[in-house]
Amino acid sequence: MPAEPQSTPQPTLVADGLADFFRLEEKIHGITAALRQAQSARQEAEAKAEQAQAKYGELKRDYAVLEKELVGLRKEREEVRRRVEKLIQQIEALPAE
Repeated sequence: MPAEPQSTPQPTLVADGLADFFRLEEKIHGITAALRQAQSARQEAEAKAEQAQAKYGELKRDYAVLEKELVGLRKEREEVRRRVEKLIQQIEALPAE
């Protein structure tokens, strides 16, 4: 049996294959860089969201305190109004001199 001649790779095919490989490698590096950037942006957004949640909770508590204070002040105002009206009625009831 005669031995088959081995084909030697053509230099242009090897060069083209390497060029394709390097382009693929560059794309992979670009994708991994974009992925890292996206992950970093996501982590930053999550941190900001946590801060916003904490601030919201704080503001919600402050609002509840202020709302209770407002209710108390309104009741106090009504009480003062009743007292003033009562005093005015007593003054009007005084005999004129």
